Amino acid sequence: MYFDKATLLDRMSAYRFYHCIPLNDEITTPGIEEYQWMQAPVSRAIEALDLAGKRVLDIGCRDGLFSFLAERRGAAEVLGIDNDLSPAAVEFIIPALESRVKMYLKNVLDLTVEDYGRFNLVIFAGVLYHLRFPFLGLKRIRDVMAPDGMLIMETAVYNEHDDVPLLYCPIDTDNPYEPTSVTYFNRKGLTDTLLTFGFDTLSFDFLSGNKPVDRATLVCRYLPDLVPDRLRQYWEGTHANHSRIPKPPSEVARAELTLRRPS
Repeated sequence: MYFDKATLLDRMSAYRFYHCIPLNDEITTPGIEEYQWMQAPVSRAIEALDLAGKRVLDIGCRDGLFSFLAERRGAAEVLGIDNDLSPAAVEFIIPALESRVKMYLKNVLDLTVEDYGRFNLVIFAGVLYHLRFPFLGLKRIRDVMAPDGMLIMETAVYNEHDDVPLLYCPIDTDNPYEPTSVTYFNRKGLTDTLLTFGFDTLSFDFLSGNKPVDRATLVCRYLPDLVPDRLRQYWEGTHANHSRIPKPPSEVARAELTLRRPS
């Protein structure tokens, strides 16, 4: 749908924007400019991937900055979900860009493979540290990943005590952010947790080096075989591990319940 400059500006004035998204060579949506430096590493990670023919899911898509970038990078299909869907994106930006991106009102904790199928790339930016149930959120993402698919995650992290895996859960005046931000993994805590869901972390880049809380962008590959079937079943279903495993566990039984760390 073509809009001339005057029409674009008039229609744009009716909305509030989170992302700064170029609509053409002259007009960019008036999003929150001070967040752009945090968004740049995610954009670079997307641009480094070959998305031709791939299915992409953008979780917490807001106005669609990363969704539209994935589309421009040649993705065959791009879906965005958000638990507060952006009217600006759905009613204005998608038509203005003549985009094929589809956006849906959906909480990541309610996401299932039956909803939209599996994806070759999941973008999960600025969401994890808001989740009251972070492990469930990561499981929901795992469940919609295609084998060998990629996960690009950006989140706030606890940049302390990196020799042990930690999850920092501050509230009220202890919280360095605002009240909806409640889940800050440290680096080892996050990469180890991702491993338990079958994600091999290929890169982990802090944004600024700030302490105790920083931002980080991760690129991960989903490898289902990293988690043995018996271990997955123990965590997620019913099992016979207690009756089958001698006490103390034999070396064979221990091996069957050990994560297969990538070499």
